[in-house]
This record gives sequence, structure tokens and C-alpha cells, in this order.
Amino acid sequence: MKKYKTLDGYHVYRIKKEKKFFYLADRLDYRKEINQLLATLDDLKFDSLIFLFGIDTGEYLHDMKKLICDKNRVIIFEPNPAIYRKFGPKIAENISIFPFEENQVKQIFDNTIHFKNINNIYFHAFGNYSSVYKEEYDRLIEHLDWNIINAASQVELAKRFKKIFIRNMTANMKVLNQCTPIHHYRGTNLNVPALVVSGGPSLDSNIKDMLIHKEALDQYFIITGSRTVEALTKNGILPDMIVSVDPVDANFDMMKNCLNLEVPLAFYEYSNRYLVGNYKGDKIFISLLFSHTVEGFEHYQGVFCGGSVAHACIDIANMMGCSPIVFLGQDLAHTYNKHHADSAVFDYDKSLPYGATAIVKDVYGNPVGTTLTLDHYRRRLEHYIAIYKDQKRIRFINCSHGAEIKGAPFKELSEVFKEEAAGSPKTNCIPNQDIHIDSRNTIDSLLTFIEEYRIKASQGLELCEIISSENQTKSLLKVDETDIDLQRILYILKIVNDFENAANTKYFGGYFSEFVFEMKEKTFDMSAMDYERLTSDLQHQAKSFKIYFEEMKEMLEEIKETILETVTEFYGSHIV
Repeated sequence: MKKYKTLDGYHVYRIKKEKKFFYLADRLDYRKEINQLLATLDDLKFDSLIFLFGIDTGEYLHDMKKLICDKNRVIIFEPNPAIYRKFGPKIAENISIFPFEENQVKQIFDNTIHFKNINNIYFHAFGNYSSVYKEEYDRLIEHLDWNIINAASQVELAKRFKKIFIRNMTANMKVLNQCTPIHHYRGTNLNVPALVVSGGPSLDSNIKDMLIHKEALDQYFIITGSRTVEALTKNGILPDMIVSVDPVDANFDMMKNCLNLEVPLAFYEYSNRYLVGNYKGDKIFISLLFSHTVEGFEHYQGVFCGGSVAHACIDIANMMGCSPIVFLGQDLAHTYNKHHADSAVFDYDKSLPYGATAIVKDVYGNPVGTTLTLDHYRRRLEHYIAIYKDQKRIRFINCSHGAEIKGAPFKELSEVFKEEAAGSPKTNCIPNQDIHIDSRNTIDSLLTFIEEYRIKASQGLELCEIISSENQTKSLLKVDETDIDLQRILYILKIVNDFENAANTKYFGGYFSEFVFEMKEKTFDMSAMDYERLTSDLQHQAKSFKIYFEEMKEMLEEIKETILETVTEFYGSHIV
């Protein structure tokens, strides 16, 4: 590696890679490279998250710093170890540089990209980095796209199911004391092979193989989602656990003929309330929410959420110690031009658009149609499998004929039955109902919290209206600490901060996610260049927070009404 002066007075590195020399940016017109970076960042918001690929000699840092404000965060990935050592790890308080290491890149994206900032992320590959380090660049883009899509899907899910989530959570709280926490089954089926049954088009042929080798099924721990329970039981195959995570009433309809099974049903807070409430068998509780909100629930365990019930089933099998974990009906594609197996189609499916919108490679290397949603599930599953790639205890086998799943080699189910040696005898899920929760008291506390912050929102709204009516034009950076308007703004900020960081707001699920997202997008939309001026502008702050408190009150009223309606239906009376 050697530094050269460019024709326009900057400096650029030339490196040797695979016996060839490359300049990391244009040696003739380096200013052009800087200008391209600045153009990418031209409309930065005050809290934009900026990812850069490559720093070269760092000549662009001076100009870039003029565009960003204190709330911006810049993360630079540098694939050249020697260059990284010259700068890393911290360039400025809000500018960091990391060596390009794929697992670290994935972790950084996981930790920084979320529903609040998906519309506020900037990326630029500097100079010639995208071609000189093409392999690293392609991997970076793949992980960046995946994280943004994942975060965006969470926002969409929150908007779509926000009311159902509140209803299910409130109703399901009633049955918790009759449930066994999922963590009681950790390691109970060590080295027992597991069959995870999904409803993809391959399921019908998988069931035929299961029936041919029915005597071998006693050696396998069978976990299925609610869609495929009837397909199994109609063929005389009884699963060892049913997992239901979908919130919609269709899940109840899928299992309405199987409510008396002597098979434990695993569910979480947002699972469909009618299915959970009417199922007669033992119940297993998976905690994704209450472990963060209910005192004494801190040790309760959740499961991996990848958008599909199959992800939860696979994680439960793994938690119990099962291996290998065998995927059935996990096509994640429209194998045979079908969206589901014939045995796993319901009236509910007639209302859904199932057309293929993308092409992927199937287990034989041939193209097969899929959807963006199914492909997202596949990527999430591959991400999960990759976490365990270095652990010898756990293996994954794909017996579905659909999309190729990296980390889960394809094998016909009949071959699995012939070749996979039986492990330890499987252990049934013995109930251990040690959950203790006063559901009425918990709901009452939540309603008290809602009322408390409905009042505080009114107080904040009143302060905003006072400031606006007095029409005082002030810079909050230039007033005395005792200034009445500064004190008003500080109290407003305290209300907002306490509300957004309270544990109880986690109960609001999609309501809160959508609220925060909309506030950032519409009400608090400031450019980085205007950040200092607008945040110190008294009237601008009052106007923005007035909208915030109006929307906050409306949201709290709707949540309260939804909870009370559900309490009346499932508990028989209002909780005060």
C-alpha cells in the first residue's frame, strides 16, 4: 500500500491485491469522488444514520463533518486492515470506523437499524471500493437490505395487527396460571430427532413417507403449527407439540376440529385469543412481552421470531436439545405451482393474494416461484441456522422440495428414516404450572398508567398552547435557566421521555411503534443543517409537541377502549 498525491491536490491509496494494483479512488479527479459522497448525504435529517464503505485516506472527512450534526451517526466499514489501523476505532464522537468482518457487520446492522429509522438511512461506497472489494461490498449490501426489509416488515406488522395484539394480550393473560413456561422443557429431548411440520406444498408427499414409516415416528419429537394439525391427525399422526403464534381468527378456524387433543399447545402473548381460550389440552407459555413488563417474569423465555410459526417450532426443538431437526413442508416457495399443500388449505386462503413474485433456486438447483414474504422467511431461517453452524450438537435437514435452505442440506424423508440412527427416547412435555399472575391487577395497573399519561398529555398540550398564545420568540439556547418558557419545555420533554421509556409502553405494541414512527416522519422532521436552530426555537418546539400530545391522547384513548372491550368479553366485567 502506498499513498499518492492526486492531480487535484488530494491523496489516494494504491493497493496491491491478487498481484494487481488498484487505486481506491480517482487519482485524476479526487474532488469528484468527494462530491459524489456529499451529494448522497445532501438531504440528511438531524438523526440520520450513515453507513459508508471505505475511508481511503480520509480526505472526505473534513467536508462531511460540515453536513452532519451531533445527532447524526456515521459508521464506516473498512475492508483494508492496514487502512483501518491508521484510523480506528473512533474518528470523532459520532464517527466510528470498523474493520470489515461479516459477523460484526451483521451485528452492527442488527443493533442500529430498527423501525424508527428505516426511512432515514444513508449508504455510500466511496471511490473504487465497490469494485476493488466487490465480494465484501456485495455481502455488505445484502445484509443492509435484509435488515431494512426486516425492520420495515415489523412496522407494517405493527400497523396491521395493533388492535388484535392488544385484544389477544389482554385475553390470554387470563389463562397463564394454567400454563407451563417453555423454559421447563429446555434440554428435555437431548439428541432426539425432531420433525418440524409446515404447510408448504411438499407436506402431502412428506405425510405419505411418514405413513410408510409410521413405526419410526415414535422415535421423533413432532412439532407442528396450527395450520397442519388436522392434516396430521386425519392420517392418524399425533404431534408431540402444537405451536400457534399467528394472531388472526383464522388460526382458530384451522384448529376448531382439534380443540380436544391431548397435545400441549404452545402460544405467546399475541397468539389468537379464541384458540388459546378454547383449547382443552395442556398449554405452554412462550414469553416475548411479559418477561419485559411483569415483575417476576424476567426469567421466562421467548423464541426466535422469523415471521413464520416454523421459526418458533425450530427454535423450540433446538431449545429442547433435539437433533437432527428435520423440516417437512418447509418449501418457502410455490413448489408444484401451489402456495400450500392440498391437505393444509382452508377457506381463509381464498381471500389472500398468493401469486409468485420472485424466482429462487430449489433444492435441485432449478428455478421455482416464490414471494417476497416467503423469501424473507427463508433468509430469516438461514440467519438462524448460521448461528449454530459451528456447533456439532445440532444439525438441520430439509426434506421439503421447495427453495434451497442454506445450512439445511436436502434429503428425502424416506432416506432420513432409513439413515438417521435413533437417538435417545423422546420425553413428553409434563405440565409444570408454576406461573403466578394476577391478571386483573396487571390490567388494572396498565389502565392506571394509561390514565396517568392521558392526564400528562393534557398538561403538555396546555403548556404548548400557552407558549403559542403568548407568541414569545426566543432561542432556548440564549435564555436564563429560570426562564419560564424553558421550564415549560423541560417539563414537556420529561413527559415525553418518561412515557417513551416506561416499561408499560411495551404493552402498546404496534400502537406505540406506529406512533413513534409517524411522529419522527411527520412532526419532528428536521434537516441536520437546521437541527440546532429548530431545537432552540421556542415556537417551533411548542407547535411540534402540540401535535405529539394530541396524537398521544388519541392513541391512549383507543388502547383503553380496546382493553376494556376485551375485559368485558373475557372477564365478564370492567376492571376499574
